[in-house]
Amino acid sequence: MKPGRRFTLAAGLLIAALGASALYIARTHQATVPPTPSATAPPFITVNSQEALDAELASAAANQQVALVDYYADWCIPCKQFAQKTFTDPAVAQQLSRMHRIKVDLSENRPDDFALMRTQDVAGLPTLDFWLPNGERHATARITGFLAPRAFMTHLRQHGLKHEVKSEQ
Repeated sequence: MKPGRRFTLAAGLLIAALGASALYIARTHQATVPPTPSATAPPFITVNSQEALDAELASAAANQQVALVDYYADWCIPCKQFAQKTFTDPAVAQQLSRMHRIKVDLSENRPDDFALMRTQDVAGLPTLDFWLPNGERHATARITGFLAPRAFMTHLRQHGLKHEVKSEQ
């Protein structure tokens, strides 16, 4: 192959690779940039220890509230998708506003974080647990992995966690 042709081929491949990289970065950026939400997610109480989690769960039980525990890390993309897409959905936000919302921050990968994960039987992130007003964990309602708003609402309904608003007639 002639040197000029080899240079043209190499330059073409380089341009194609740069274009593919730019496209990948643009799509990744779109997936992680929060959309302008039509609603804001209700705030979560952030904890990073078993003791703090136990205290928040006790508070939820004392107030006869369902507790949502979101095991989260700031480096976890599906965790961010919950925060940016699912929890900001108006119907989901309305349901969450009736729950005691706890975010367990596991971002630092500390030994205590791993111990908490073992204690709570969390194998990966994101994991969401629901605790009933009687202080017991809902045995079958755990969510592991991302759910879009509609699937999240279906999950709440299937597990008896969806607060039904009664219409006046």
